[in-house]
Amino acid sequence: MHKFWYFFIEKRQFTALLVAALVIAGFASVVAIPKESTPEVEVPIAVVSTTLRGASAEDVAELVTREIEKEVATVENLSKLTSTSREGVSIVVAEFEASANLETSIQEVKDAVDRAKSSLPRDADDPSVLQINFSDQPILILSLSGGLPPAEFSKLGEEIADELESIPGVARVDISGTRDREVSVVARRESLEAFGLSLMDIASAIAASNASIPVGTITVDSIEYAVAFQGELEEPEDLASVTVGQISGRPIYLSDVADIVNGIEKARSISRVSVDGEPAAPAITLNVYKKTGGNIISTTNAVKERLDELSDTTLAGMTPLVIFSSGDEIIDDLTELSSVGLETVVLVMLCLFITIGWRESVVAGLSIPLSFVIAFIGLYASGNTINFVSLFSLILAIGILVDSGIVVTEAIHTRFRKFGDKMTAAKEAIREYSWPLIAGTMTTVAVFIPLFFISGIVGEFISSIPFTIIFLLLASIFVALGMVPIIAIAFTRSETNAIEKKQEKMNEQVNAWYRRWLKSVLLDKKFQRRFLWVTAFAFVIALALPISGIVKVTFFPGEDADLAFIEIEERQGTPLSNTDLSTRAVEELLYGDPSVESFTSTVGGTSAFGGGSLGDVTSGSKYANITVNLIPKEARDESSAEFVERYRKQFAVFKTFTVRAFEPQNGPPTGAPILITFSGKNLDDLSRAVDTAESVLRETPGSTEVTTSTRNDSNQFALTIDRAKASEVGLTPAFIAQALRTAVSGTISTTIARADEDIDVVVSTNLNPDWREPSDATITTIDGLSNLPLKTPRGSILLGSLLTATIEKSNAVITREDQENIASVTGYVQSGYTATEVSNAFRTAMGEIRLPSGVTMNIGGETEDVDQSFTEMFYALIAGMILMLAILVLEFNSFRYAGYLLMLIPLSLIGVMAGLALTFQPLSFPSLLGIIALAGVIINHAIILMDSVMVRMKDHQGRTLEEVVVDAAASRLRPIFLTTITTVVGMIPLANAGGLWGPLAFTIMFGLAFAMILTLVLTPILVYRHPGRQFWNKQND
Repeated sequence: MHKFWYFFIEKRQFTALLVAALVIAGFASVVAIPKESTPEVEVPIAVVSTTLRGASAEDVAELVTREIEKEVATVENLSKLTSTSREGVSIVVAEFEASANLETSIQEVKDAVDRAKSSLPRDADDPSVLQINFSDQPILILSLSGGLPPAEFSKLGEEIADELESIPGVARVDISGTRDREVSVVARRESLEAFGLSLMDIASAIAASNASIPVGTITVDSIEYAVAFQGELEEPEDLASVTVGQISGRPIYLSDVADIVNGIEKARSISRVSVDGEPAAPAITLNVYKKTGGNIISTTNAVKERLDELSDTTLAGMTPLVIFSSGDEIIDDLTELSSVGLETVVLVMLCLFITIGWRESVVAGLSIPLSFVIAFIGLYASGNTINFVSLFSLILAIGILVDSGIVVTEAIHTRFRKFGDKMTAAKEAIREYSWPLIAGTMTTVAVFIPLFFISGIVGEFISSIPFTIIFLLLASIFVALGMVPIIAIAFTRSETNAIEKKQEKMNEQVNAWYRRWLKSVLLDKKFQRRFLWVTAFAFVIALALPISGIVKVTFFPGEDADLAFIEIEERQGTPLSNTDLSTRAVEELLYGDPSVESFTSTVGGTSAFGGGSLGDVTSGSKYANITVNLIPKEARDESSAEFVERYRKQFAVFKTFTVRAFEPQNGPPTGAPILITFSGKNLDDLSRAVDTAESVLRETPGSTEVTTSTRNDSNQFALTIDRAKASEVGLTPAFIAQALRTAVSGTISTTIARADEDIDVVVSTNLNPDWREPSDATITTIDGLSNLPLKTPRGSILLGSLLTATIEKSNAVITREDQENIASVTGYVQSGYTATEVSNAFRTAMGEIRLPSGVTMNIGGETEDVDQSFTEMFYALIAGMILMLAILVLEFNSFRYAGYLLMLIPLSLIGVMAGLALTFQPLSFPSLLGIIALAGVIINHAIILMDSVMVRMKDHQGRTLEEVVVDAAASRLRPIFLTTITTVVGMIPLANAGGLWGPLAFTIMFGLAFAMILTLVLTPILVYRHPGRQFWNKQND
């Protein structure tokens, strides 16, 4: 192996050429590698969405959801089946086993849905089956304002969406705030009664008048001609002449019995935007989504360029505003990474300059960017991307990859002073350190390999971490042993200046002091016992810190963001116009806030980035959301978390509707931090359990934004048919139900297909004789419905003569899991608390309360995610340590010495927990990754020390064990100290980079600093006390 590395030293010109080629290829890979905000996680989830306009939650659950559930439940490899039924909408979510073939499973779900279609109501839209993609969030959100009429706004939105969807990399563009064209046919009840027609006759006649089918072919003069029947409606004006019946041989036209309004559909969403505190102006909002595998930066830039091109034509007079851009966020992250990396390199070089000289600092400093650019080649070739997680990995790896370069640089420096020849010094350094460094690198690789096997969305989300770090580690060992020596040879000089002489003298003095001190320690049995007992006690205290709550436990710590989200929810059944008024009341609080740069409001749906879980974006007239753009961080007096907390307190003034404030989440989607789920058969029992849990959670310290899935349950009119009377007049329940539905909700009888748009024709009746807008025509009372005439074979009768109206409780949302009813309570966490703390306090309080019979409770949310992820991370660390053990036993051929080294990993938690407690940082997912990275660095240092001990044991030259251990430890003092101090100092920029990086940086800084003490003190003590007969015989003393 030595000869392999000698090749690069002896063939320096070739090595220089290889370095240049790798650097060029690395930079090319950085440019070419796809860039995205989050990993494109392949989530094993399919969502079946079906709409049934005007249907209650109970009707949707009974007529749609249950039918789809029955079929989807037969799909193989199904892990969990959940469903949500609300007014007009059915959502069925199928989650598969991790081992399932996703494409096959999605196809099986589509086949199951096709089988269920025949059982669905005729008015139900065809169910759509979507595969959930974690990265299926908008990469760009922009609004367009300009004061156009609604119809023109809608047309403009469609034009812009078509333009943007033609850009390579753009998958789709969703629009809110627009209203499609629609023809409303409002039948007059008195005219229907006068002509003996029913509302169903009108709808059927319109549908029959819009037909265009191929007839076939005819032969004329031995030539076949195709014959097509063209009977479709071409323009809305054609509707007036549609024949709906006859009287005395004279046709009855649609215009005789109905008012025809060529207009726009009822508003389903409202959008507006406010900039710099100005009153919000009407706008349309466009959410731009990228294609799978697309480059976010290039796609967002292309979208912005296209908007600039359209500014003088299609968008003339309009004001576009980019609300959110993933491309800009990625550029900011890359800039931050580059800044942190540069600062780290400078600090590492400064430390080395102070300790061993400026030339050595340059040599070691160059190993960091060289390792990075080479690693990018591997990342690009393996199909990885640059995203939030891989950037996290790159920053994490800075503290690891610098070690090997520093060790080799220090070794060459020391041996050059000893031998006086640069080539000899380089070869001797490689001969002595190549195996320990390779073994150390492989142990670090080993500790990251188990991360590939973490399950679920979290496992998919972090899968690029081991990829990235392993590539970087392999690149760093290649740079350290193949490139650093030739750079060192080029920089090393035989002459020394006064500063270098002082540095060498200081190093010698420190080394001499360490030798004396360690010798005294090895001869003092009492001190050794005291040190071991104190270490054991400190380890117990360290484990108690997170258990006691002194060190908080959370999943992903918050980050100071440039965005905040506000969601508004009105009572069930609230019209869009009323929700709009409530939204305007919330907007009033935002005007004049110095922290707010702009905000965009959308009435009619929740936010794609809000507090919902994966794929849980809800539309409806009672929902609204506001996306708030904050001014830059450096110009603000508060963080995004403080901004959100301030508004949560202000929103308490709203009593008639719910307002929730959020900031963007780090990490994979987890939904609400606190989720309590109740399951059972009886909906009333579930409702009582939920009400109890809601009260308890509201009283639990640290909880906020507490809501329930049953909060909007209300009452409904139940119309019961008199079957005997209906039979007497010749009507079936299905006919009466369809007539009712058409009258109350309207029905799409046909669609006028035009070249540029499709126009729905909606038939309804004037239940409200004073209507002005077609959408107002169906506003009525239960008495108005009772007076609705129905055409029967025996003449016209009133609907009220066949129906009895009663009031009963109505469920706003019906949720089921594995075909069993469930209800939930969700909550968020106040600043200064964690989800685990609040959930544990809630669990304790609920332990004293008896739940209704047949109801079971499960506490999940972030707590469940934390428990599962932390458990799997712990197992990953154990698996990594087992792999480490195998490598260490192979290296040293000793279980004893391998155990000595592995012991340092759990004991380093003393420093980790103390550091987190002192800096008020939480034990979180980033800090767990820091512990795993720390394990690799600690073992690297310990291997270097243990290798030196074993070499001297084999050739002890008559020295005592005490002398051997002291000499071995002292010879490794400087490389271990240098790698520790440079890593700790190099983490300082990362510690100041933001809330996400703090726990990671402080974990490595404090853990490594304490581990250095363990390596230089505990390891020599253990070897001296128990050297093992295999390596040292007492007769040698």
